[in-house]
Amino acid sequence: MSTIKAPGILHRYTTHLVAFEHTRDGLSPNNSLLFVGGLNQGFLTIPYAQDLAAALPPSYSFVEVLLSSAFSGWGHSSISQDVYELGQCVEYFQSLRPGGKVVLMGNSTGCQDVLCYLFYEGSRPKVDGGILQAPVSDREAIQMIYPVEEYKRYNEMAQQWVKEGKGDHMLPNEVSLPLLGARVTADRWLSLASPGPEHAGEDDLFSSDLGDGRFRSTFGMAGKRGVALLILFSGNDGFVPKAVDKQALVARMEKAFVDAGGQLGGGSGVLLNASHTVKDVGEARDELLKRVKNFVDSIDKGTLRTN
Repeated sequence: MSTIKAPGILHRYTTHLVAFEHTRDGLSPNNSLLFVGGLNQGFLTIPYAQDLAAALPPSYSFVEVLLSSAFSGWGHSSISQDVYELGQCVEYFQSLRPGGKVVLMGNSTGCQDVLCYLFYEGSRPKVDGGILQAPVSDREAIQMIYPVEEYKRYNEMAQQWVKEGKGDHMLPNEVSLPLLGARVTADRWLSLASPGPEHAGEDDLFSSDLGDGRFRSTFGMAGKRGVALLILFSGNDGFVPKAVDKQALVARMEKAFVDAGGQLGGGSGVLLNASHTVKDVGEARDELLKRVKNFVDSIDKGTLRTN
């Protein structure tokens, strides 16, 4: 354990939710990079947060958004709820900085939030771009962690509870607390574990066995919204099955987005030797910072068309 010190401003963007803006001396940025972490993450838990805050162009600030699903709250939340709350945060910063750019960035399960924000139907504040850092499949990760019979048994348990109208009830501790770090409702388990043959879980957006049609309904719909996108898939991600061809998977995501008219960032692709959270300082971390900086800078300068 260690003490982390970070200068910044805590914004209350709605009654019970806050966001932490990293500040830099002498700078008054008008653009915002809003960051959402993955399962069990919250403020300052992503290893590269302070490095990225310092590396951004002077016109941008790095803001860590706390959703009700942060830390262990994901177990009884949903992507739809995250998208709604993220919309409230976007609206807050757009009101705070009229005319400024807003780009969303997610790590891990936070990537589901960002992509869904970009393609879901409904009214919410428009953003100028999205960054998916480590967009891994929670289903495939869960299948790596759980023995086959346990995975099957917990799926059947959750499905039965939903049939009985208990989708919002917490499954027994043994299902998720020891291995995933939080208790989980039947609904959220099925969203993440996304059992077959339909694999219809709301969270199931990045699995390598999804067909091109599925990617067209997600990445393709985001492309039609007129936003810019940067995909940063970690080359050494421990939550991705070794049999998955990461380059090919990212290429399929990118194709669905670009074919629909989306603008892809020039640095999109696989980050060689990067871990899931790019936890180690070195070339992979430096490359992450450079690609994100270039992407948001290109949005600010208008070299990537948005909206």
